[in-house]
Amino acid sequence: MNSVVLIENKRDFLQFVREVEESSHIAVDTESNSFYAYFNRICLIQVSSNEKDYIIDPLSVGDIQPFGEVLQNPEVEKIFHAAPNDIAGLKRDFKFMVRNVFDTSVAAKILGYRQLGLAPILLEHFGISLDKKWQRYDWGRRPLREEQIEYARFDTHFLIPLRHRLALQLEEQQLLQTALEASEKLCTQQVVKKIFRPGDFLHIYGAKSLDVAGKRILKALYLFREKEARRRDRAPFRILTNETLLKIALQRPKCVQDFNKIKGMPRVYLSPRAAFQLLELIRKSEEQEDEAVHN
Repeated sequence: MNSVVLIENKRDFLQFVREVEESSHIAVDTESNSFYAYFNRICLIQVSSNEKDYIIDPLSVGDIQPFGEVLQNPEVEKIFHAAPNDIAGLKRDFKFMVRNVFDTSVAAKILGYRQLGLAPILLEHFGISLDKKWQRYDWGRRPLREEQIEYARFDTHFLIPLRHRLALQLEEQQLLQTALEASEKLCTQQVVKKIFRPGDFLHIYGAKSLDVAGKRILKALYLFREKEARRRDRAPFRILTNETLLKIALQRPKCVQDFNKIKGMPRVYLSPRAAFQLLELIRKSEEQEDEAVHN
């Protein structure tokens, strides 16, 4: 198996760029903290050549613009599996453009594979079973552990030989050009900016069954959660889940003790100070409804 190189400083990073910029193929994948942070970003970049597996820590290296030149170089084919999220993240975080892409997921779909995830495809072709233990890990945390590095490398380690196997199958069925064109289209996708819409609280399951006061409370809680998620840079559901928001809107606690009766209530909101914020939101929302009724 290829050696794995962890890159955490500028010197090693520039050496990595020198080594891969002459490659005909490189495999690329990224890991982000989207499951944990509000302002998610790429926290790890995995790259494999025919000789080595590289794990780049952009949080430690800092400026990684020279890698952008490799990604944009049409002479180097970039192999991804399910490229859209990776390409979007590279554009969003580093303003990188990616050219000459081969997406093994797209190739598998064109070939009629039923399971398009990387794990079942690697199992079929190489007899490798991927460990899913770190799938939803917060990749923004440091230091990186050895087992995390080993996990991350396997996302790209087999992509080059997989690409060659799939390309051969595509060629035999005269579908290679179709796959290349479909992969290349992924390079032109636009980055979709996260937009918060206050009215989306109504998309929470069960929201439309609430009475008017309940909907006012739910909206106030929804806005509160968004503000807290931004302030604390945490994924909104890690502040309060949709299910918990709905339960609060239904049960309408009147005191701190009432929050103890709500299953799934985060412990932070069981303290008087934090609970008071929510109680005030509920009270004001109910008063608004009373005023509306009387007017």
